[in-house]
Amino acid sequence: MNRWIHFLLVAGLSALLALSPSQAKTITSGEYSLEVSPAPDWATHETLQALPAQLNNGPSHFRLVSRQVLISPLSDHYFLEFAALAANHQGVKELSKLELTFNPAFESMKLHSLQVERNGVVSDRLETARINIINQEPELVNDLFHGLATAVVVVPDLRVGDTLRYSYSLEGRNPVYGKQFGGYFQMGWEASVDLVNLGIINASGVPLQLKLHELPPATESKGKYGIEYHWRQTKVPRYSYEEGAPADVKWSPYVTFSSSDNWAAIANWASGLYQFDNTPSPALTKYVNSLRAMGNQAKQIEEIVRFVQQDIRYFGIEMGQSSHVPHTPNQVFERRYGDCKDKANLMNFLLSNVGIDSYPALVNTRSGRSLPEQQPSGVLFDHVINLVEFNGKHYWIDGTNHVQAQGLEQLTQPDFGYALVLRQGESALTAMPQSSPAADRIDVEQSLIASGYDGPVDMYVVSRYRGKEADRMRYQLQGVSTYDVEQHYLNYYAKLYPGIRLQAPVLIHDSKEGRNEILLREQYQIDNFWNIEGKIANFSMLAFKLTDLIQLPSVIQRTQPMAISGPVSVNHTIRVSLPQPVQVHVNGEDLIIDTPSLAYRSSELGRPGTLIRQHSLVLKQDRIPAAESAEYVDALKKIDRDIYYTGTAEGDFTQPSNPGIDYLEQHLNTGTR
Repeated sequence: MNRWIHFLLVAGLSALLALSPSQAKTITSGEYSLEVSPAPDWATHETLQALPAQLNNGPSHFRLVSRQVLISPLSDHYFLEFAALAANHQGVKELSKLELTFNPAFESMKLHSLQVERNGVVSDRLETARINIINQEPELVNDLFHGLATAVVVVPDLRVGDTLRYSYSLEGRNPVYGKQFGGYFQMGWEASVDLVNLGIINASGVPLQLKLHELPPATESKGKYGIEYHWRQTKVPRYSYEEGAPADVKWSPYVTFSSSDNWAAIANWASGLYQFDNTPSPALTKYVNSLRAMGNQAKQIEEIVRFVQQDIRYFGIEMGQSSHVPHTPNQVFERRYGDCKDKANLMNFLLSNVGIDSYPALVNTRSGRSLPEQQPSGVLFDHVINLVEFNGKHYWIDGTNHVQAQGLEQLTQPDFGYALVLRQGESALTAMPQSSPAADRIDVEQSLIASGYDGPVDMYVVSRYRGKEADRMRYQLQGVSTYDVEQHYLNYYAKLYPGIRLQAPVLIHDSKEGRNEILLREQYQIDNFWNIEGKIANFSMLAFKLTDLIQLPSVIQRTQPMAISGPVSVNHTIRVSLPQPVQVHVNGEDLIIDTPSLAYRSSELGRPGTLIRQHSLVLKQDRIPAAESAEYVDALKKIDRDIYYTGTAEGDFTQPSNPGIDYLEQHLNTGTR
């Protein structure tokens, strides 16, 4: 029976909305459509809680978050209902436009209700709301096309103090999953909620597997369609996401559900997606033959990785089953583009044809480290790479990483936490290798050379980026011109030296063959470097390269881990050469800091006319546990004070400052050479 009777109780008043099946209608916008119809009879309907005496500060006060799913053998049916009060004009703006997204390749959307409660009176806005369905691709900027549709619902006459309540359904399941299902429900947000309702009805015919995080067990009962699991919570408090926390940190309660209780079932399902016709086209056969003619397997791997990363453009049309099923090697080779799974599939094919073992590996680019905490499910992965086995070693290769160096030993290893390798007999996640600050490093030599105290000082900066730091710099450089690079660095140095100017074009040398290194060579002149006071010449110095790595987090007092830019090693050496063998002093002292998360050392070597100051910073990991954050922040403050310092040179600066110039002038005046 498809009749919905919904009672809404507010301040002792009740309102009745009845929508009969005859009132159902279809809204079409271009090639997309949705249905306006009664709510499904399997969904439960909640009564709003009375408003609290004191509303939370903010644009909206959330009164209801209700999400329910009915899982059938080949489809999922989601019923979603929300209610929020517009507390101010910003709240009115936010609630007046709803954006409801679905995937029309395998999902349909039904809009059930749109109501506004004002002063205890409920009015229906479905008839007067403006509804348009548009194609909105949030990841098109990343060259991914999903074919998503978004229903934009504009609510008329919403005012401060009104409560907006609406409900809709999504029906369907990507057929790539077959009878397999899985999902994730968050149970806390950065705003309190008066009532949170979550229901899962299992009508799939297979046991439901649940994994809870900081959530009590569900209330279970047997219903009309199957076993029902319900969580109903009132006065759900606000949970805080601390800015800078790693993406895999779960900062509020949640539940994951799945049809699988082990990773072997997921690996077996996903492996089937990579079965294809092995007959290569004539063009692909020709390329394979050229690989075989190379003979050397290491060279073959190098060429295959180069070809997939460089010659196959990254672009994904992930509509329907194409979200998980790769295109054949023939298709990808012919059109010269593909997404991550297309590239991984082509790489597997090419490597197998030269006798190299390679396997697709499913990863999660954002929260891969938390995979062991989740209930095994195919929906947890968003990226595919390759695990290549060669000469007793394992190499993790990302076919979409087009900024890597050439050569098997020069490839940096991606670290997504854990991967599910698609090979026969695989039954568990595999931990991926972590980065090393010894391999991923930046070395900077900054030289300041003065020929006098009344003229400009020459500054030379030579920077070397290695490992993942070279990959990162290569990525940054690919989209900018040399002029842009020069202006970036010039304005960066001008913060300390306003009188700086570029003296020569920036040299960029990319060593991608034989080693993974990028070298940048810069040359400047600095006016007004010296501040002369009698027999004292004052100057300032800064270890520029360390400044980006020691920025204080926006949240200092933490209960959640903090993501940092490690592991990485940075060495910055500053050399100051004076025109006379005078004594040089700086206000800094040698400093050594060693904590579980970082190591820092600064030291000074001076002799008359020369000053050398060295700074070394090692970030040992990519995150700081909350318990160590105070110690880490304290270390950053000490380093920040240490990398900027002033110096003084003592001498008679009224005399000619460069003996070499005096020598030349003397001999030129006498006519000798």
